[in-house]
Amino acid sequence: MHRHEISVLSALKEKGRLSFDKLLDAAALGKDEARWAIANLVQQGLVDTTVSGEYEVKFSKEGEEYAKKGLPETALLEKLENKQAKLEEFSSQIDQIGINWAKRKGLVEISGKNLRLTEKGKKISKGGLETEIVLKALYKDKNDYSKYKDSEAARELEQRKLIEVRSRPNISEIQITKQGIFALAREKQAEEAIESLDRSMIASRAWAGKKFKPYDVSAPVEPAYAASRHTVRRIVSDIRSAYIGLGFSEISGPIVEPAFWVFDYLFVPQDHPARDVQDTFFLSKPRTLPVHDKSLEERIRKEHEAAWHSEWSSEFASRAILRTHTTSVTGRYIHSTISAMLAHERGFEPPIKLFTVGRVFRNENLDYKHLADFYMTDGIVVGKNLTLAHLFDILSRIYGSVGVRIRFKPAYFPFVEPGVEVHVWQNGQWLELGGAGIIRREVSGVDRKDISVLAWGLGVERIALVKDSSIGSIVDLYNSSAGKLRERRV
Repeated sequence: MHRHEISVLSALKEKGRLSFDKLLDAAALGKDEARWAIANLVQQGLVDTTVSGEYEVKFSKEGEEYAKKGLPETALLEKLENKQAKLEEFSSQIDQIGINWAKRKGLVEISGKNLRLTEKGKKISKGGLETEIVLKALYKDKNDYSKYKDSEAARELEQRKLIEVRSRPNISEIQITKQGIFALAREKQAEEAIESLDRSMIASRAWAGKKFKPYDVSAPVEPAYAASRHTVRRIVSDIRSAYIGLGFSEISGPIVEPAFWVFDYLFVPQDHPARDVQDTFFLSKPRTLPVHDKSLEERIRKEHEAAWHSEWSSEFASRAILRTHTTSVTGRYIHSTISAMLAHERGFEPPIKLFTVGRVFRNENLDYKHLADFYMTDGIVVGKNLTLAHLFDILSRIYGSVGVRIRFKPAYFPFVEPGVEVHVWQNGQWLELGGAGIIRREVSGVDRKDISVLAWGLGVERIALVKDSSIGSIVDLYNSSAGKLRERRV
């Protein structure tokens, strides 16, 4: 029981029935503390209360002004004072308000273009309006509202929004019940009971013959939210650890690329649907980005025109885009590092194993398995006499270490031959993760027949659907609700 509740019960047991104000003094509590304690005790049946009505009156800005200066209709009556006046003399807004209310009350009448008092208006002008009398009385003492609450004047003041009245129940008397007396006695006994043992109490046996306070292990407590990484960051970390555990080294590259590295270098035709605006985000500033390697551009041009039988455009290849996959990172590395190593036979010690994890962007419609901005992981292995069997073994090891089951299905991708799709098992169906295969020699530029480049590019967020069945859509992974993030399974 809270100390405020004990203070209220103790004061009532000692003093008997008390008014709310006297209880405040007896229990040494503030109004809010006492109201809180009484509400809890009433709910438990430990005290009874007598409640009376109380009113809270609040004046509007206009109401305060009228309370000080008088109502507009009163000022109008004073101006007329048993004489007739022209309507055009009363053109101000306050005059119009006064005419409206005076006419509604039958205090004035309009004859042609003239305004004059009625017989009722002449009498009222001497004795004063009841509405104004009540308004000024309430402004002087708001607690007097109960005297006027049933009057026509009070209803008019509320109707005109000059005052706002709220009823508030007021606790007039409080009395302890029998259950309250018993509860207070139990609480007193509990205060005398031992709450905790220390070394000296055990040594001196001071605890002997005394009662111990019981502990309620089922009592509700404030939730404790364990600190944890975001689901996506955790999966990225798990994948990175899996790669490193198999001896891979991490590489990275730019997010904004010329289309050359995202499509042309990877042997994707310039009329391929994947380049369309529906799939790719093209930049306006900068609109183009240079490739800086004319000999490489010339090699790619010859290969494209020979294979796809259409003219290749360097301008189209220089269009600036947000990368649609991280294969552009491994493609750059294949050209700049591995091809150079093989050409000069220096520093090449197979196998070379590299990976990258990063964000990619596609103009996708959002659904449970598609995002416009998501993570992707690419990897390559360069070595002698590598086959699809080596690729399957490596990917099975990587994804087995993060706890998911995968399978492979033959598929076509322009930059690998042969190619496969990688699928993951999720809720009774196979879900595509991405593509993999052996890099074509037109892409790698490697002439040696004994050297192969294994490559793959796979989505990351979809693994979350497999790892956590409570996540129904990868869109939910980026929900900004703090409550959902806290309740997410660690």
